[in-house]
Amino acid sequence: MKRLTIIFLSLFFISTMVQAAPHGPRLFQKNVSYKEIEGATSTYQGGKVDVLEMLWYGCQTCYLIQGELAQWVEGAGETITYRRMPAVTEDNMMLLARSFYAAEVLGVMSKAHKPLFSAIHDARRQMKSEEDVIEFFEEQGVAAKDFERALHSAYVNGKLRRARIMSNRFGIQGAPSVIVDGKYLVDPSMVRSPQEFIAVIDFLVGKVRTTVRGN
Repeated sequence: MKRLTIIFLSLFFISTMVQAAPHGPRLFQKNVSYKEIEGATSTYQGGKVDVLEMLWYGCQTCYLIQGELAQWVEGAGETITYRRMPAVTEDNMMLLARSFYAAEVLGVMSKAHKPLFSAIHDARRQMKSEEDVIEFFEEQGVAAKDFERALHSAYVNGKLRRARIMSNRFGIQGAPSVIVDGKYLVDPSMVRSPQEFIAVIDFLVGKVRTTVRGN
């Protein structure tokens, strides 16, 4: 992901935040509002639909949609399994992705998720070095030595490698990207507003569920 692309998508979403949410059911077209990931196949068997958010904490668009995305996830309830994974397509994304997994292994990700976004995009704090992120997590109650150890643990190294592999496999071009059922990709470049972004995800979840009769 190029920095210019991230900035463009962020400005694009900011300029469309005032648009009204879509009314009623909507149909969205492949290669217009979403993509089908090449070579991917559905694993849905009639239970919960897998929804994976690929994010980067340095991305303002990711920050802007968190509230609406959280509301949608809550409303979807037992129909989905919702997960997050850092998008890693460029070297400059590695540190915050590594921090994500370090927080996860230390059990503080849920507590640090919103404050980390806010620190970067509201307080304009720089998170460009290990010292920067260690200082931030100290403020969240994590000992510096514990966070530094987690940051370079075998667990985090393995997770980071997988995040980079999956980002490439899914063909991630911008953040946030959402993968539905491991098969469908939605990214900000294909929609006109945060509301439409959510609507496309919801449409795809419904599309997957209709593949099994009675769901």
